[in-house]
Amino acid sequence: QPEIAGVFAHNDEMILGAIEAAAAAGRTGITFVGFDAVDDAVQAVRDGTLAATVAQQPALMGSLGIETAAMYLAGGEVPTSIPVPLMLVTAENAGG
Repeated sequence: QPEIAGVFAHNDEMILGAIEAAAAAGRTGITFVGFDAVDDAVQAVRDGTLAATVAQQPALMGSLGIETAAMYLAGGEVPTSIPVPLMLVTAENAGG
């Protein structure tokens, strides 16, 4: 596809593979965004090969899960959905 401007993948391993494939094909000018904020992806953001990755905040997910379980075990009502904010990791906040 000569008109690809950007690629999003549902995990960082896939987007890092897409970056490698694009480089091997000599493709440039494509914006890549991944999901999970694994160490290699955050480094790729710092290096400028990955525009961004999305961090899911697993520690917050875990603590909310424990709080919800405790609430349930205590006889309380628990929500059917517990949204957890995502964090976009970009060159501005990836550290390095």
